[in-house]
Amino acid sequence: MTPRVGIGYDSHRFTEGGALILGGVEVPHSHGLEGHSDADVALHALTDAILGAIGDGDIGQHFPPSDPRWRGAASVLFLADAV
Repeated sequence: MTPRVGIGYDSHRFTEGGALILGGVEVPHSHGLEGHSDADVALHALTDAILGAIGDGDIGQHFPPSDPRWRGAASVLFLADAV
């Protein structure tokens, strides 16, 4: 088996209200992260790392913010697809 490595990162702005979700867990906070999906930066980075390791593009190619299907989507769906 050949080892493969992927690097992923993600960032979203804080915004008043909304949910702050990190690693699939909602964190009680006055601010959430702004994004097309649930803006879970931890799962987005992990998904990107997996996609990079298998040489299959990035999260934006698979789940573009221009596609209304992903509006408000749980990022665990993205991770499951990459796995």
